[in-house]
Amino acid sequence: MNIIDIINKKRLNQALTYDELSYAFNGYLKGDIEDYQMSSLLMAITINGLSFDETYMLTKIFILSGERYHFDKKVCDKHSTGGVGDTVTLVIAPILAALDVPIAKMSGKGLGITGGTIDKLESIPGFNVNLTKKDYINNINKCNIAIGAQTSDLVPLDKVIYALRDVTGTTESIPLIASSIMSKKIASGASFIVIDIKCGEGALIKTKDDANMLSEWLIKLGRRYGVNVKTLITNMDEPLSNSIGNALEVVEAIEVLKGKETRLTKISLEVAATLIAAYKGLTYESGYILAKKVINNGSAYKSFEKWIKTQGGDLSKLKVSKYIFHLKSNKEGIITNVSALACGKLSVKLGAGRLTKNSKIDYGVGIKLNKNKGDKVKVGDLLADIYVPNNDFELSKEDLKIFTIE
Repeated sequence: MNIIDIINKKRLNQALTYDELSYAFNGYLKGDIEDYQMSSLLMAITINGLSFDETYMLTKIFILSGERYHFDKKVCDKHSTGGVGDTVTLVIAPILAALDVPIAKMSGKGLGITGGTIDKLESIPGFNVNLTKKDYINNINKCNIAIGAQTSDLVPLDKVIYALRDVTGTTESIPLIASSIMSKKIASGASFIVIDIKCGEGALIKTKDDANMLSEWLIKLGRRYGVNVKTLITNMDEPLSNSIGNALEVVEAIEVLKGKETRLTKISLEVAATLIAAYKGLTYESGYILAKKVINNGSAYKSFEKWIKTQGGDLSKLKVSKYIFHLKSNKEGIITNVSALACGKLSVKLGAGRLTKNSKIDYGVGIKLNKNKGDKVKVGDLLADIYVPNNDFELSKEDLKIFTIE
């Protein structure tokens, strides 16, 4: 068996066996397969796909590359397939914790133009994302929340593949997305999982058909492992929140938890309600009412503060860039679109995302949208504040094509 034969087999759109998948992926983890060889295989998979059986086998290989966690009580988990301004995790985790619904979650860094929960959390000075198995268990017992980066012992194979996909144009493969998501969720010990499938120009999943296919496969994979998986399919043609960029998104999450209604509020409450209902055996409507209640009475924000402190973060030191470019309207009319794709591309150019595996993140840069779809604007109205890394940073006209005004 050799990697060239395996690459060629998938290039010719032929099914791979468990042994072939194991040889290629575990070989890459051990360092026997080169970056350029795995990149070729990932591209062949992205172009030609994997069957559900191949995807199930790959998920199993990912899970078996490390250990599985088990908690003293049932825990839930939430995942998003990635979107622009997707800060839902930072809002729902404290809501759930305030209702004694434990959430243990392994999150990732940014992938393509979509932001990563780990990057957002690392924008909080001191916050520790590198949790051990013991840390996960202790944090669940202490504050009902444990969210960290992929560890060396939990699905290490996905960690290295995830980083390579990010910089090789292979982020949008449904089988690779399904294997990545479910291997982490199953290995991290969740009994109840809600997966928010983002669909649209600002997401990894572009079409409704692909979103439906991914939904079906995630539920089937969960069923094979005895895990209760529910999915939501949400639109990602526009940014999910008013803020795009790591520290800026943390600030907006805090505002939502303190009761401010923003773009982020609606989907956060929907995801929280779905998990609360599944965990407590309630109706969705009852879960929604409970989620709103803990925001309104302040207990959700108190849970947020406790969680951040438990993982070493210092919210008082959270900073955004002091260099701001004010994007103003050059015409009068109604905003008919706010492009998630344009926002995502601009945020990466600013430094909020990665262009290579070793790119460093600038946590303070990003975009703060001041106008939404449907708003009327006049010439000179402030559309957005763009937090740039320095005074000399150049923005082109193409960079600023965020809003469509008609």
